[in-house]
Amino acid sequence: MKNSILVIAGITVALGVLVGAFIVLLIFLQRRRLAIDSFVRMDNIVGSYGTVEIPLNHNSPGKIRVNLKGSLVDFVALTDETQEFFQGDRVVVVRMKGNRVWVVGV
Repeated sequence: MKNSILVIAGITVALGVLVGAFIVLLIFLQRRRLAIDSFVRMDNIVGSYGTVEIPLNHNSPGKIRVNLKGSLVDFVALTDETQEFFQGDRVVVVRMKGNRVWVVGV
C-alpha cells in the first residue's frame, strides 16, 4: 500500500514536470515567432491616414501627423491637388521621398 502511493506520487510529479516543460517550450516557440519591430519603413507610411497639423496646399508645404505602430509621427507634407488642406483634415499618404510625404484628401 505504502509502496503504491509512492509510485503514484512519483509518476504524478514526473508527469507534472513533463507537462510544465512542454508548456514552457510552446511559449518559447510562440514568442520567438513574434517579430517585434519598431523600425518604420516606407511601406508602413504609404497608404496610412494622417491628420493635418499645419495647413498645406499645392504651393506651400505643411505638416501632418500619422499614427504608425502606436507612435505619433510628424511629416512635412506636400500635395499635388489644387485644394487646400486645413488643420484637422484627414489625408492619405500616397508617396514618400526622404522625410517628405505627398498626400491627398480622404
